[in-house]
Amino acid sequence: MKIKLLLPLLIGVIMLEASDIKKENPKEQIWKIQNDPYYKHKKSQFEILALNEKYKTIMLGDSITDEAQWDELLNSDTIQNRGISGDTTDGVIDRLNPIGKNIEKVFIMIGVNDIMRGKPVDEVYLNYLKIIQFFKEKNIKIHIQSTLYIGESRKADFNPKIEELNKRLEKYTSENQITFINLNPIFAPNKILKKEFTFDDLHLNGSAYNLWATKIKKYF
Repeated sequence: MKIKLLLPLLIGVIMLEASDIKKENPKEQIWKIQNDPYYKHKKSQFEILALNEKYKTIMLGDSITDEAQWDELLNSDTIQNRGISGDTTDGVIDRLNPIGKNIEKVFIMIGVNDIMRGKPVDEVYLNYLKIIQFFKEKNIKIHIQSTLYIGESRKADFNPKIEELNKRLEKYTSENQITFINLNPIFAPNKILKKEFTFDDLHLNGSAYNLWATKIKKYF
């Protein structure tokens, strides 16, 4: 009899404790790139290295930018690689400062991680405008590079959203005298990243980076 009486009480206590845990930790479910150790480590380096006055160009983006050896690809020792693997438009906004006083131009590619994590295209686009405005106010020449399509095994429903983002960026840059560099005709002519340029349907191999560098050399 005692066991029967205590059982509902115990169940009630367990349910109450589980409810309290959810209330105490509502933010633990929210992912932010700014909390990632790799992001923090890279950002802390960038804050120190920004003081070097020899640099004139910034390559800004996520892992697709991060993985490139831009100084060798473009045969220049005045390029800063400011890519961070996994980064998003929010993450980029949070690390725009500090910036070297001799920076003349920036090449930006960001957004694929936002889209893959479910951020609406409207929000990604508005974040892009904030990034663009930052560089405009500093009279830095802006080059927006198209967000690349994803390969067959990863594409899911992401590529239509990537296409929408690129269309909006291309329209905006055209209306505001900003350079838009569309790389997708090279790497994804059928709106799917070609297998010859990737090993994982997302990141680029050496051949792809070599073609990318060839495409943008005229802006240097």
